[in-house]
Amino acid sequence: MEATNVFEALETRRKQGVACALVILVDSQGSVPAKKGAKMLVAADGSTTGTVGGGAMEQDAVQTGLQIITEGEARLVHMDLTEAAGYACGGRATLYIEPILPAPRLVVCGAGHVGQALCHVAAYVGFSVTAVDDRESFASPDVLPDADHVAVHAFDSLFADIPVDEETFVTVCTRGHAHDFNVVQRALQTPARYIGLLGSRRKRDTFFEKLRDAGFSDNDLERVFTPVGLDIGAGSPREIAVSIVGELIDQRRCHARKPGGPSPGRRGVQEDGKQQAAAPCAG
Repeated sequence: MEATNVFEALETRRKQGVACALVILVDSQGSVPAKKGAKMLVAADGSTTGTVGGGAMEQDAVQTGLQIITEGEARLVHMDLTEAAGYACGGRATLYIEPILPAPRLVVCGAGHVGQALCHVAAYVGFSVTAVDDRESFASPDVLPDADHVAVHAFDSLFADIPVDEETFVTVCTRGHAHDFNVVQRALQTPARYIGLLGSRRKRDTFFEKLRDAGFSDNDLERVFTPVGLDIGAGSPREIAVSIVGELIDQRRCHARKPGGPSPGRRGVQEDGKQQAAAPCAG
């Protein structure tokens, strides 16, 4: 029954989008307060389901679980439960602790050729994709079968109905510069973790000038990744989608990069302004 409760709680937490750590007692020697196979789920708020024995050992397991949620990497934790280590049991325990993290969320604004390819590639690597376009013929589950959510919505007000939080990635690849500008301007008013804009250096410079005129600061503009995607020489919509998802993974996994600024993986700026503008960004 205990294991059933733990996995039921895990499924509930995953549906709620709550990060958790699954703790399993995989080995023990001597006196240990639980049997091998005991399981506990630690949610990001510190609440638990199940038990690996209670007491000081379990308290330490909870704290380690919270740390592993933050780190995002599973590991074995060896615990010395002897009196010398401050415990009373006298044995040794090995815990396997695995982070169970919500799928990263990507909002794809624009369902043209690049947007369609991006939905497919992003979903394949584990993103939960929301696709938005203002055209019913494009914002369709038949056109975007890999998206978890598909919405027909005007671009100038989409974030009023499409939720965006600090862990949301946003990519902007609509069919026109005016729509792109509306989306970027409104995306900057959200706490989105990443805002990627398909385009060229010339487009970027024009957009940034307009955004400054609209009252956005240089710090705001540094949140915009443009030209979007890693520098892999992408040309076709599918190749561009791969380059964008590569950058999304880089930003998800590597927190040392400065948003919007140069990094070893970012597409370099060319003097002629020919970047991904050469690729189709319209429907």
